[in-house]
Amino acid sequence: MLHFMGLFVFGFAGLAALAAVLPITYPVFVVWMIVDGVLRADAEYPGTQVNRKVLWVVLMVLVHPVAIAYFFMVFNRAKRGSLVAPCPAHPFAA
Repeated sequence: MLHFMGLFVFGFAGLAALAAVLPITYPVFVVWMIVDGVLRADAEYPGTQVNRKVLWVVLMVLVHPVAIAYFFMVFNRAKRGSLVAPCPAHPFAA
């Protein structure tokens, strides 16, 4: 019985620690993802839309949980500046 109580107390202490740390770290994470989104080149975003960068940054600013999706879909995909932007078509090319 004492072992069960110890697990309960430490489990509760872990949840309390998480509840104390999460409100501090989550806003820092969101700001970090917004800054990365602003500094990243438009070609490094998934999709083929023209304003991919603007869309991601606006969504992260307005809907903060989108920063978590950004982390997995864009941030983890490649280091900023490591992907080569596609070459635009030459205006005089036939």
